[in-house]
Amino acid sequence: MAAASSSLTWRPQARATGGAESKPTPSRRCDAAWASPESLQMPERDARDGRRSPFGAAAAARATHSAVLGPQTHRLPSKVMWSVTMLTASAVALMNFGMILAIKWLVGLKFSTMQRAIVESGVLHGILVLVLISTSYAVVGVCLIQFVAPSCGGSGIPENKAFLNGAQMPGLYSHRTCWVRAGTNILANAAGFPVGREGPMVTIGSNLAYLLCEKVLQPYVREWVTVAGSPALLVDEQRLAHATRISCTVGGACAIAVIFNAPFGGLLYMFEEVTAVSWYEELTFRVFVSTMFCSLLSYGLCWLMGSDITEFVIYAETPQIKKWAWGDVPIFVALAALVGVLTSLHTRAMWRFAALRQSSRERWRRLQPWPVVVETTLYASLCAFTSGMVSLLAVCAKEGESGLEYVPFNCPEGQYNPIASLLVATSHSSVKLLFSGTNGGEIHASSSFLAFLTYTSLNIGLAGLPVPGGAFTATMLMGGLFGRSVGAFCHTLQVTGSPSGVYAVVGSAAMLCGFKQMTLASVLIVVECVNDLSLAPIVMLGVAVSMAVNWSMNERGHDEEVIHRRALPYLEPEAPHRFDALAALDLCSPCCPLLPEAPLAQVLSALEEEAHYFPVKEPDGPCLGIASRAAVKSLLPSSSQAEHVQLDSELVEELLPIHRVMDPTPFTVVEDMPAPRLYSLFAKAGERAACVTSIRGDFRGLISRERLIALTR
Repeated sequence: MAAASSSLTWRPQARATGGAESKPTPSRRCDAAWASPESLQMPERDARDGRRSPFGAAAAARATHSAVLGPQTHRLPSKVMWSVTMLTASAVALMNFGMILAIKWLVGLKFSTMQRAIVESGVLHGILVLVLISTSYAVVGVCLIQFVAPSCGGSGIPENKAFLNGAQMPGLYSHRTCWVRAGTNILANAAGFPVGREGPMVTIGSNLAYLLCEKVLQPYVREWVTVAGSPALLVDEQRLAHATRISCTVGGACAIAVIFNAPFGGLLYMFEEVTAVSWYEELTFRVFVSTMFCSLLSYGLCWLMGSDITEFVIYAETPQIKKWAWGDVPIFVALAALVGVLTSLHTRAMWRFAALRQSSRERWRRLQPWPVVVETTLYASLCAFTSGMVSLLAVCAKEGESGLEYVPFNCPEGQYNPIASLLVATSHSSVKLLFSGTNGGEIHASSSFLAFLTYTSLNIGLAGLPVPGGAFTATMLMGGLFGRSVGAFCHTLQVTGSPSGVYAVVGSAAMLCGFKQMTLASVLIVVECVNDLSLAPIVMLGVAVSMAVNWSMNERGHDEEVIHRRALPYLEPEAPHRFDALAALDLCSPCCPLLPEAPLAQVLSALEEEAHYFPVKEPDGPCLGIASRAAVKSLLPSSSQAEHVQLDSELVEELLPIHRVMDPTPFTVVEDMPAPRLYSLFAKAGERAACVTSIRGDFRGLISRERLIALTR
């Protein structure tokens, strides 16, 4: 039994875009593909679940909707899609809650052991214990990545963004990557790496949605048919891919919603992440409902555990004093401009470190992955040791009236170490201290600035290591540290009346927006974190100034630059300016035409090329259709699935019915169509491939999405 996977259908009409219509004349070999209008009526069966059909391949193909509806329509039952949506929201909430409890237990174990060692044997012994525990967490995490799921060595955001953009990313989502990414993200945060949880959690949310779609949606888009005398399982890839990307977007939005307790922030974050080009009409309400349900479920889980949601998120538990004055606006503008420069330099430094680490890794290729394991482990030790030693520079302070939780570290009972409270603690708890409007004077300018220098340096040095952490919270912490130090310094000079926490909020949003190059999501997430909408105007002002400075220094945000450096298959929303002088013919890629019924030897030869799509045509005839690589491979006999296999003469001459798995109604454009106009078909309409013909209908070449991505770079 062969397993087929294709996006096929039959229709007698030919569609032409941007030029004269040319209807191909089928040969006798592919007469079955050009049926009469009467034969295109749906058979009497349940077309909604698309299961085993007694009507054969032709009926199955006529029941397939992809070419009729286009690549951005799934036509799945509403109750099925909503089931996947709500299951995704529930799964993300449960996963996030489990990860929070695990991190809380591991961090609590580390801190209690460290504090006990400090009390019993002194501060240096406590720092040694901190280093040993952090190193042990890091060893387990990096070994899981290197030996179980190497693709989990990072946030996964660039790859996730490429998938939501329409790319095929084999191996990105699976049961293994989901659980390894979750476990290693827990260990990375518990080990004290300068990272957050949001990046991997967004990818985990999409991964959970992907797995649910595989389980729930596939029965509705697959068909048992007979191909070349053998039963084959036919999967409508385009409908499944469209529905899966919708669900993965929902999963990512739910992840942001539960991490920051920001349902609206989750919606806006994913809107800016996938861009308006890939934001489908049904997504807005679907994400709105799912983030609401996910947040409510998180509240319910906390209630069952006897806890409160504010213990686990960056959130102001009670209304706090965060009033700002008009006289402070110039200071906010100057702060945002300076942070815009800092975030640009920070992003460039991360790119540089990642490139240096990658080049040095090439010299140790024979010994991999052990050099990576050792390097990551040593860096975890360095982070813990540096945080502990820098904390010794702080002056112990008496606990104030704010009631916030600080880290005593080397201070006597009733006092706390302000630097240790910012560096040794988790990033979420540190940001909560910085944003507070009731702890004025409890964190001095020197403590915030020293913590800023230390944390920023460690965060830059982390670039390129296989650590599954997000930079979202990390950049918020860096901006908050710098903003808090500026606010405290202004209070010392008595030139401001606004609380230092307001400066931390403005600095945090300014740093975040520059790193991600996001505006709406940055403002809303930060404002929801502090639970004070009155800060929205000055936060928006800071984001606008920081973005203007950042754009003048960096062309792209961090994730977009990573996509380009790794050459991930991501199609930009707009065509580059150099496309203005090009036409469709200039964009054609080398292709290997296949006959409607092609010998197996010819098919195997074509599959040796890197082409993703193949035109189907007679030697001197017009293009009859386009067959995807997956569809062509689905026709191969089981004995020829492997490349470069030796086949007997009878099998080599076997004819494969390529016309039965092709799309007979591809987009067809004339060779003189302007490239920017053609580009929109792929970037905005979601097309995967298009035929290029002369004005008279003669075949000129093929343009694929992958070809356009390569040309834009």
